[in-house]
Amino acid sequence: MNKKDREKDLFAILKGVMGSALSLIPPLGQMCACYDAFNRSKFERNVTEVIKLLKDKVNNPSALFSDVWCKSEEGQKFCNKVLDAAIDDQLADKQELFVNALINGIINKELAYFERLKFVDILRHLSLASLMILADMQPLYENKIKRPNRSNSNLDINPLVDIDKIAQKLSHKYHPFLINSAIYEMESQGLFSNIHEWHKTTNGTYVSGSGFATALAYTDFTCRFVEFITLKENLKLTEDNNNY
Repeated sequence: MNKKDREKDLFAILKGVMGSALSLIPPLGQMCACYDAFNRSKFERNVTEVIKLLKDKVNNPSALFSDVWCKSEEGQKFCNKVLDAAIDDQLADKQELFVNALINGIINKELAYFERLKFVDILRHLSLASLMILADMQPLYENKIKRPNRSNSNLDINPLVDIDKIAQKLSHKYHPFLINSAIYEMESQGLFSNIHEWHKTTNGTYVSGSGFATALAYTDFTCRFVEFITLKENLKLTEDNNNY
């Protein structure tokens, strides 16, 4: 079987192996019908790659899409939003991260719906270079952050994002000016906060703790975003397992 035939077979998965799952996403079928030959080629290439990534990361993609939440109105809107980005040729360099976000957005029941959507928007707008630098920042901070229901929840304060120290720490991999630019880009997307902690009151609302005039903190929100676009291991799913 030559490469062209293999690509055709992979694209056939769209209507075969993942048939029931993709029926949840009508826009894909509509897009297939209206694209011209040139756009169809790019579209099919990107859809094929998304399918391949899903099959590499999840042993049974149909089981993933059979999740009860995935069939809800919110679930379908979320899947549509992520897949629209994942097959966007302008965002192809982040395709694997969108697939990770799709999987985590379906299986992580603790994430609020609008937080999932916000994380997808952040992923769309951040450059791949900034995301790579963020991935290298995460190990420097994740054990120092106040996180709910974690053993380190008694920490007094979330760590500050010290641009100079980060640039020096990661300068063996990236030029310091690139690191500076990436951090400012992440700041513009709200990944860092000048409020180091929010306290939940008895009536369910939140009040802010101490903050900073100019400094920014690496927070639980930052960690949740990194986890949202990261898949640590392949998933083993079955059709009747809807509560992953």
